[in-house]
Amino acid sequence: MDNEKVTTLEDRIPKLKQQRKQKANRRMIYYISFFFILILVIVYFQSPLSHVRNIVIKGNELVTEDQIIKKSNINSDTNIWSVEPQAVAANIEKLVQVNQAEVERHFPSTIRINVTEYTKVAFVVREGKYYPLLQNGETMPAASNATVPTTAPILINWKNEEAMQMMATELKGLPEGIRVRISEIHFSPTENDSKRIKLYMNDGYEVETRIPGFTEYMEHYPAIVQALDTDKKGIIHLTESSWFEPYVKEKGEVQHED
Repeated sequence: MDNEKVTTLEDRIPKLKQQRKQKANRRMIYYISFFFILILVIVYFQSPLSHVRNIVIKGNELVTEDQIIKKSNINSDTNIWSVEPQAVAANIEKLVQVNQAEVERHFPSTIRINVTEYTKVAFVVREGKYYPLLQNGETMPAASNATVPTTAPILINWKNEEAMQMMATELKGLPEGIRVRISEIHFSPTENDSKRIKLYMNDGYEVETRIPGFTEYMEHYPAIVQALDTDKKGIIHLTESSWFEPYVKEKGEVQHED
């Protein structure tokens, strides 16, 4: 029995040595691989391979790609891993045309920028030039007459910046189906009403109303026009109460709509 046990142990010794050798080899391979990968990472970060090579911009119409790239402070010498998406987005959002920006890093060398711009709600006329008015109340550089769409209202005689910003906010909330029916909006304050405005509609009517409450008042416009005689044009007064004043009045004719 003793001889059998000794023989068994002797048989196991070479196997144990082989196992230890295999473990040592695996450990060596692991260390070499780790060291090799570390060298590659260091080389990558120190070489142009980690620099931004592509900037993909989506969603921009009012602002150019060059303006966005300049505001992002990203160039071909920028290390992609040094780009802080939130900080870059905050810089891009400083552009008056940009409502929101999202920045993403894509390995190995691409930056993607998605922008959401403010909506154009009207055009402001100044000295014969048309300046797009954004929903945030900011005006953009003058557009050529050929690019002024007929689906956006034209603002005339708007020298009061505060009133114009209020108007932009009201237009932002107005349904597009009603906004496209407006041809011109004239700022026409009176001694008794500093926020009075006059609208010229594409269907031939005039509207007299006020800036505060404009969105709510104008939502009633389609129903009021539908109830009117289409052969008679005139002025629709829209405030807390509404009434119609025809251009050519018959004796005693004034239509009131409450």
